[in-house]
Amino acid sequence: MPTKRLYYDDPYLRDFACQVLRCEPAVRNSHSAPLYEVITDVTAFYPNSGGQPSDRGTMAGADVVDVIERDDDIVHITSTAIPLGPAQGRIDIERRFDHIQQHSGQHILSGAFASLFGMETVGFHLGDEYVTIDLNAPEISHDQWAAAERLACEVVFQNRPVRATFWDRDALSGAIDPSRLRKLPTRTENIRLVDIDGFDLTPCGGTHVRASGEVGLIKITRTERIRGITRVEFVCGRRALADYRWKNQVAYEAAAMLSVHARDLPESVSRLQMQLRDSARQLEHALRDLYEYQAAAMYDGADPAGPSGIRVVSWASTDGHDIGYLKMLAHKICEHPSTVALLGSSNGESAHVVFEKSHDVSIDMAKLLREVLPAVDGKGGGTHQIAQGGGRRPEKLPYAISMAASMISKAAVGIEAETAASADCH
Repeated sequence: MPTKRLYYDDPYLRDFACQVLRCEPAVRNSHSAPLYEVITDVTAFYPNSGGQPSDRGTMAGADVVDVIERDDDIVHITSTAIPLGPAQGRIDIERRFDHIQQHSGQHILSGAFASLFGMETVGFHLGDEYVTIDLNAPEISHDQWAAAERLACEVVFQNRPVRATFWDRDALSGAIDPSRLRKLPTRTENIRLVDIDGFDLTPCGGTHVRASGEVGLIKITRTERIRGITRVEFVCGRRALADYRWKNQVAYEAAAMLSVHARDLPESVSRLQMQLRDSARQLEHALRDLYEYQAAAMYDGADPAGPSGIRVVSWASTDGHDIGYLKMLAHKICEHPSTVALLGSSNGESAHVVFEKSHDVSIDMAKLLREVLPAVDGKGGGTHQIAQGGGRRPEKLPYAISMAASMISKAAVGIEAETAASADCH
């Protein structure tokens, strides 16, 4: 015999008595805890079905961690084995009532979009934090979703009766005008219709409120266009209250920080954004001047590396400058001819290094970096022109920079000797 589903008669039922007919180990991952499949003669546990998640609770003291539908049976997944025979089940009624509010709210909101704009709901998902419906519309305007939300809340406030009845197709076709149905049933027998009095009539096997007022409130939180449809995210009842509470608290705290009323937050934030953009532009100009000044001072303070005239600017800072800062400074320094910039900065935990040369210097910066980075236990790369990297031994940064400067000096001497030899040949 199929499992008798008590939630159809009373979706608010918390405790019930049943007979355990079968208890078998569930197929599971070898690394997971053992679970069991329990089938009873009757149950108040709702299974995963129709976009509504399954109930949680206990049966004979064992935790019910999932509930699934298998043919005509309801299978309870429990944490421990349950002996056959009489047992008591208890539903987590708080979770059940939350699902009731969300699911009934979905029917009302879907009905509002359908009646106002002819938009059909083609998808529904009830998650742990929010609910979504997918509408067969490529986009909806703010005015449209605000109107649908307003109508949905009016239906809630009117506290209309909600009834669920079973039909077979023949009886249904003779008793109800198909135009009243928001969607047509796919079953041919045991068709369950949920009727929100005079507003929405649709086939559904889920659990629902007794009257629309129990939904409490319906609030759309966002919309999103996805592959030709529009996904509407919303919350109902206690979730809507929780959503209001945290948003109200955030608005209150932000308004207090700015010493304005919460209603004035958008204007105040917009004004702050304009001020921030202006400040950012001013800072950019000031930093550009600072880079030029610092680069000029570093260039003037550096000595040429031997008779070749290549000027080496070497600098190892402990101020924790990032790669971007070092690259900007190196660019400015190397605007001068016959110049190499060997710049590094550390923050006590890691080191950053940037090597760059002016276009008339032939020394390979990527090769130089590869030879130096082992000193700071680092990695990096680059081009003949500029190279950058980082290391895990910041205390060795001054040594690494000094080593690079020494290599530049030796390379400069070699270049000078090659140039002299070439001149002698001619």
